[in-house]
Amino acid sequence: MTRNFLKTLATSFTCALVLSACADKKLNEDEADIKKVAKVAKVNVISDITWDDFQAYGCEIERLKSNQIKIKISAQPCTLMLMNDKLSLLTKDKWLSFMRTSDGKRAVGTSMLFWSKNNKGQRPDLTLADGLFPGLASRRAIPLTLLAEGRGMPKTPGSLIGFAFGSGVHLDEWSRFAVSVTNFFGGERTVILDEFMFTDAEPDYPVDDKIMLDEIGQWTAVDFKDKFTDADAMTQYLKSEANKPLPTRESDTLSHFGGIKAKKYDATGYFRTQFDDERWFLVDPQGYAFYSIGIDIIGAGIGGNVDGIKQLHEWLPSEDDPAYAKAWIQADYISDIRSKTGLSSSNLFDFGTANLIKTFGKDWHQKWSDITARRLIEWNVNTVGNWSDMDFARSSKTPYVMPMEKFPVTTNRIFRDFPDVFSDEYANKAAIFAQQLATYKDDPYLIGYFMNNEPGWAYIPTINLAEELLAKGDGFVSKEKLIEFLTQQYKSDIQAFNKAWKTEFGQFSDLNTPIRRAAQLSETAAADLQVFSTMLLEEYIRIPVVATKKVDPNHLNMGMRWASSALKQKWRFAGSQYLDVFSMNNYTDDPTMRLDIAAEFSGGKPVLIGEFHHGSMEGGHPTYGARWTKTEAERAIAYQYYAEKAAAHPNSIGIHYFAYNDDPVLGRFDGENFHHGFVTTAHKPYSDFIEGYKKANKGLYDVLLKKREPIEKYPEDMVKSINMSF
Repeated sequence: MTRNFLKTLATSFTCALVLSACADKKLNEDEADIKKVAKVAKVNVISDITWDDFQAYGCEIERLKSNQIKIKISAQPCTLMLMNDKLSLLTKDKWLSFMRTSDGKRAVGTSMLFWSKNNKGQRPDLTLADGLFPGLASRRAIPLTLLAEGRGMPKTPGSLIGFAFGSGVHLDEWSRFAVSVTNFFGGERTVILDEFMFTDAEPDYPVDDKIMLDEIGQWTAVDFKDKFTDADAMTQYLKSEANKPLPTRESDTLSHFGGIKAKKYDATGYFRTQFDDERWFLVDPQGYAFYSIGIDIIGAGIGGNVDGIKQLHEWLPSEDDPAYAKAWIQADYISDIRSKTGLSSSNLFDFGTANLIKTFGKDWHQKWSDITARRLIEWNVNTVGNWSDMDFARSSKTPYVMPMEKFPVTTNRIFRDFPDVFSDEYANKAAIFAQQLATYKDDPYLIGYFMNNEPGWAYIPTINLAEELLAKGDGFVSKEKLIEFLTQQYKSDIQAFNKAWKTEFGQFSDLNTPIRRAAQLSETAAADLQVFSTMLLEEYIRIPVVATKKVDPNHLNMGMRWASSALKQKWRFAGSQYLDVFSMNNYTDDPTMRLDIAAEFSGGKPVLIGEFHHGSMEGGHPTYGARWTKTEAERAIAYQYYAEKAAAHPNSIGIHYFAYNDDPVLGRFDGENFHHGFVTTAHKPYSDFIEGYKKANKGLYDVLLKKREPIEKYPEDMVKSINMSF
């Protein structure tokens, strides 16, 4: 096993799975006791494959007993490889599962890696990655149907967020499998892997019986500066916060909306964009230049999973208690949660809301709104970002953006969530989709709307949409258009087509038969399919843009919030010409390069960064976010560097930080549990970060007005992240 192969495995994690860098110095570094969960799933094991059949690379295996092993990991991943002819004999109705437990107080990463028989290389065809909460035994289980679909794993009790990367693997072509366990952060960790099995049904999910969260949702295993000792300390603090007066946003330098009075353009009564021969700006309804400084998911709290793990909580109110009804959330209430997690319905409990109810009773939402509106002004924030509490957004008299819900998806999908874009069904659903804007179209505080967020199909770096379409059977209008395109491309000459594609078709209609991996037939085939992929993407954008503008011509269509790491080819920007603003989520230290790429390939559009963040190792979580620093004060420096680099870019019109609240310690609806927020679950701001954050925001206007250059650097190695790729 080569060093490059181990590096490939290490870099298969996504930024959404970035785990804690190293323990807080206050934490006990002694190896924790690892409790073996003895409960066995009540299913039938249908294969004799166990952990005893795996070979280790990058670590040593200690075999504790049959089908139970212990590994120690440090800097490089430990990869356990299985090559077995029996893999290709399994059927899609079966399940793969195993138990795992880690020591310490930092999460580790686990990845399941799948190879098809045609893949002789080191990089797997499909990676299913997730995180493992320290000190908590949990089972990871997947239905084998996921392999061919190439989609993410369902959320299960005790597991953290999971993602899928790569293309699908058909079961009859499955040849290799590996489990990779990764500790990116130094030191040595111990992991026990147990009960590997293939079963005829979904297994159960046993979880330890011990208290991990206190009565206000804080992790009991760690202490940090802004942690409350108990609920009484929290309520006393929040009541004092609610009594503070609300300052005004307008000043000698800022408009009512937060625009820059030093730059005045024509006013239209709504937000718009303006290029002034030097750079792009938003323009507020009064005509002042506006740079959007926003925070995403501003709300009273985030719902956390409790199904199957209630025993880990010191306190949970009854689901029938009317006083805490607003703190309980059904997972099926949240848009698209089923497709993202595999859950059709699940109970989520929101400690943030519960703590407000505990403090203020029935008046909790108004008190929270008062506190939050004041904080945004004090922190020099002028935009309520995506997925925020819309009642708060519309009543706070703060400019805001909104996420549209349920982007149109057709019955037949070309790949993952990519619809049959040339079908009437897509156009009809787009028209229905657009109607949600009707109640917002006259609101001057609304900057604009996002149609989607990081479409799942776009995560695959090598995806050729037309190739995927050609592999489909009947029922796709877009496939009819593809065949029509190829017929015209080769002037109805099937022999010319066969020569170019190296095929032997009798007529163009033969292309209705599914063809796998058509882009590999010849270079010309790949090029033709890429051209049509671009056409598909343009239609994907154009249809809903036309529909939304019919309903709401007053506000900015800000596009799809692409993951910037997925924007690696020019064709991925197809359709940008129809948008008012190009939006992307960008988790880097310096956004300049990604802004340059977006500006060039979008045709010079103004660009909004919809997500970025830095966590720190001083919070009360075992995971720190996509990027992190050692301290909260350094976190503020990292923010200032990023924000000023963005503000200095001529195409940048705003940056929205993800997110206002920390994730629940044991995971939100999809298992994400990062410390990346401004406030704890008990609504206490991270004081050292906030002090630097609000100063950085105030100083941003000097960069925008070219009174000074952005800061050029910060201490070397201050920001940590996992070196990642798709």
